Amino acid sequence: MGAGVKLQGRAGGLESPESPRPACTVIFTADDFGLSAALNAAVVLAHRRGVLRCASLIAAAPQTAQALELARESPGLCLGVHLVLLQGQAVLPPRRIPHLVDLKGRFPNHPVAAGWRYFSQPRLWPEIKGELAAQIETVLQAGLTPWHLNGHVNLHLHPRIFPLLVDLAREYGVPGVRLAREDWRTTLALAPDRPLPKVAQGLIFALLCRRARRLARAAGLVFNDHLFGLLNDGRLTEDYLLGLVPRLKPGVTEIYGHPALDADAELLKWAPQYHRTAELAGLLSLRLREALAQAGVELSDFRALALRRTAPAEWGPGHPGNIQSALQQEKI
Repeated sequence: MGAGVKLQGRAGGLESPESPRPACTVIFTADDFGLSAALNAAVVLAHRRGVLRCASLIAAAPQTAQALELARESPGLCLGVHLVLLQGQAVLPPRRIPHLVDLKGRFPNHPVAAGWRYFSQPRLWPEIKGELAAQIETVLQAGLTPWHLNGHVNLHLHPRIFPLLVDLAREYGVPGVRLAREDWRTTLALAPDRPLPKVAQGLIFALLCRRARRLARAAGLVFNDHLFGLLNDGRLTEDYLLGLVPRLKPGVTEIYGHPALDADAELLKWAPQYHRTAELAGLLSLRLREALAQAGVELSDFRALALRRTAPAEWGPGHPGNIQSALQQEKI
């Protein structure tokens, strides 16, 4: 770290103790990149014509190959890895992770049951780390640079999994990670349905993020201060996003959704209740662009945040995930 500079743990990177309170910065992210062609097309459209800056790719989804090709054609898109240990397919063959998947290489579908298994069975932890590493390597082997990590249904914040994620982020030189701490009061003000589940989920993830934040800060990772998309998932419409703008707090807010051109069979299989086309319309909204500009909100991504501070020396100048190597490769 440079002399006289202190890492405060904000996603914005390095700041001195005398720095003023940071302005509002927003990162718009699309999750499940690779799940379907309709979602992939929406990601590219929202990036080129809307406010979308990041996409989180699933390494073993039905349309992952297409998503990787689209990412290569969209160098401005900040790519992340959407780590899957639930409701999906593994990258490694079942013989390599026999306790983690079934004979067809599929993870369990039930979040609570899977979360308890991952907590209570130590024999799973080496298999989990190996599988997550393979998912990150899928992006690297495609010649792309992953800039951030998160988890399907935010399972990456699981107390047994997040330390493994931090180790892998350092090993592969991935500088960013999502913290899913959402202000449930703000969400309920804009979407007052299902108040008890939203409050309960908000409190649980706030608790998980307290420890995760300490680990991420100690590892020198960049991360968001605030988040939306957890408690009102699948319904980040234009009106909802416009309602968020005047409620944004100083610091970095990540807003993640699941847009698509239409709800095809694969998308309906996993989340039939999601309003995917409405989410896409929100990301393309000129009214949203104008509201953000008038409020002085900066649009950013995890790559830009990472480049505000120096990469840890242990990542090494020749490492495929190193920031300086990525700069040379992508000519940023």
